[in-house]
Amino acid sequence: MRHLFATVALTVAALSTSAAYANNVAVADSQAAIFNSKYAKQTVASLNSSLKPQRDRIEALQKELAGIENRFKTDAKVLKEDQVRALQTQAQSKINEYNSTAEGLQKRVDETQATMYKTLLPKLEKIIEEIRKEGNYDIIIEKKNVIWSSPAVDITSKITQRLDATQ
Repeated sequence: MRHLFATVALTVAALSTSAAYANNVAVADSQAAIFNSKYAKQTVASLNSSLKPQRDRIEALQKELAGIENRFKTDAKVLKEDQVRALQTQAQSKINEYNSTAEGLQKRVDETQATMYKTLLPKLEKIIEEIRKEGNYDIIIEKKNVIWSSPAVDITSKITQRLDATQ
């Protein structure tokens, strides 16, 4: 027990000592800064527009599968064995198409997001460094790692504005 108190006391002392050297602290949500930028919004809008046919097809496949499932439920007792096999084959074909379309859609989203990050991350790093120097910040902490902070120390909107200015 005494060891626990000593460890806690040393940890608090170490944290308060290092915090004493950090006079000017800011927080930022880098992901929000990226996704609120004009470039990201345009990229997402363009992606949504180009993926509409695939999303529509997925929706149609879901309805078709629901129709097949309902037919199984309502007509199961009167369907002949070859009709059941035909419905099962049809359902499996729809499921395969659904999975393939969904995978393609997800792959396209992932590729677009990776390209967007590849474009914006170097700019983001440069902008954060510029803001750090201008604001004479000792520490800039990712907002998701902070339990609480004053809104006055949040520089996310500054980062987004600068990202927009680079486009």
